[in-house]
Amino acid sequence: MNVFLSLIRRFRVLLLLTSVASVCSALAGIGLISAINQRIAAPATPGAHWALVFGALLLVLFVCGFASQALLTALGHRVVYEMRLVMLKRVLDTGIERLEQIGAAALYAALTKDVAAIGMAFNRLPFVLYNGVLVLGGFVYLAWLSWQLFLLTIVAVGGGALFAQVMMLRMRALMKQVRETDDAIFAGYEGAIEGRCELALNATRKQLFFEQDFTPAAERARRLEVRADRYWIFSLNWGAVLILGLAGLMFVAGDYFAVPAQAVVAFVLVLMFLRMPLNDLVEGLPMLLSGSVALEKIDSLALEAHRAGFDVQPAAAPVAPGLPLLLLQDVQYQYPHASDEYGFRLGPVNLQLTSGEILFIVGGNGSGKSTLARILTGLYQPSAGRIELLGKEAGAGNSAWYRSHFSTVFSNFHLFQGLVGPLGTFDPALAQAFLQRLRLERKVALHDGRLSTVRLSQGQRKRLALLMAHVEQRPILLLDEWAADQDPPFRDFFYRELLPELRRGGKTVIAISHDDRYFGVADRVLRCDGGVLQPLAVARGVRDSAADLSAA
Repeated sequence: MNVFLSLIRRFRVLLLLTSVASVCSALAGIGLISAINQRIAAPATPGAHWALVFGALLLVLFVCGFASQALLTALGHRVVYEMRLVMLKRVLDTGIERLEQIGAAALYAALTKDVAAIGMAFNRLPFVLYNGVLVLGGFVYLAWLSWQLFLLTIVAVGGGALFAQVMMLRMRALMKQVRETDDAIFAGYEGAIEGRCELALNATRKQLFFEQDFTPAAERARRLEVRADRYWIFSLNWGAVLILGLAGLMFVAGDYFAVPAQAVVAFVLVLMFLRMPLNDLVEGLPMLLSGSVALEKIDSLALEAHRAGFDVQPAAAPVAPGLPLLLLQDVQYQYPHASDEYGFRLGPVNLQLTSGEILFIVGGNGSGKSTLARILTGLYQPSAGRIELLGKEAGAGNSAWYRSHFSTVFSNFHLFQGLVGPLGTFDPALAQAFLQRLRLERKVALHDGRLSTVRLSQGQRKRLALLMAHVEQRPILLLDEWAADQDPPFRDFFYRELLPELRRGGKTVIAISHDDRYFGVADRVLRCDGGVLQPLAVARGVRDSAADLSAA
């Protein structure tokens, strides 16, 4: 909500100008009603002065109405554009741990449905503002015509508005429940897309997923939306009946209060004129309520506050081989508890890494390897302990500097088409040479700093991910099960030729691997078991065999 209000404050001058134009248009509309009423009361041939005034009021009504609504509509689209940028920037600035707690489904729902709902609400605001000014001006004119009839109108409209407000509150409560079901619906979309292989292989699973996971959420949303729409439809018809009934009541009340017939006719004429803007106000309420609910949902995600710019760090300087590089002292990480179960705990971990070293980390599923990888790269902040990089303690205050020393290829990597070098632009010669080393030059080309395609097999996509990491030219390279999707010849090439080649180029390599036949390539092999890191003895025959093959 604060971000939304700050965007409005940025354009307050334009909002003021459009408000003035709306007021002028509303006054012109009331003036036209008054002019028509004069001709009804005195049906003589209108003179040139009356025709001139009437034409001028028509011109003001059109020009000011068009200008105010056109400007406000353009502003509405501008605010939607800004909201999209702000929301994505907040997601980009939010820590990995918080994003994982929120979940992909809730984030997709916020970035799509919530932003769209806010956009629709703000695009509706120009018409709400215009019609609101028109109704206000109409009521002022009604008070000038007859204060007795005006008070009666205020009582009737006020009572009707209070009743409609009760309907709107119930509708808003239902819309909040609808919004809560959106996360489950988007989770269903995510499951259908991400689990497409498993669902395609098992028709029973597909049926159960459709009938037990997705259909109940969609059915609940449908029921809630139908109930919410009924409240809106009731309010819409209630408003129409109220105005028409009030118009008929004015003739009776006019006789009772001895109001001149001319004033009563003018009063009824204005009420009929206000029927459309009042109807438009009621029609716009669902969009405004939906936008309000969407803003509350976005705020509940507790994303990082919006800030301009990015904390871009200078390129990390190369580190001479053999120097102390990374130090972990009694590092621990505790996952949050889930219900009555304690979360997984990593550590305490003690590790000292030397520049130019090749370190293998092994371990079974759930042993803590991926958590350790996120700790090492600065994506997770440890719960306890101390981390030093190049003798400088790492923490939340210098996390961007710390992360600027790491290039990664995680097991769940995402492949972008644009390559990024240490200063934004990359070295094309370096990229082309490494592309050839990865044996992809016949499948992928470099054009204007982008890959010609990323639609390749999983193993080839991992090679492209390694290319992207390599051209960043950062001193530490972390690879998570990188060789798992490579064919045997290229896997052998990766371990026996590419890794030593990367080390000679100044890289320090941390590789999570299960390929025990290549453990001899590493300077050290550590096993992660139950969150504890321990040295793993490598058979001398394996190490000697690897060294012989590498020399050959």
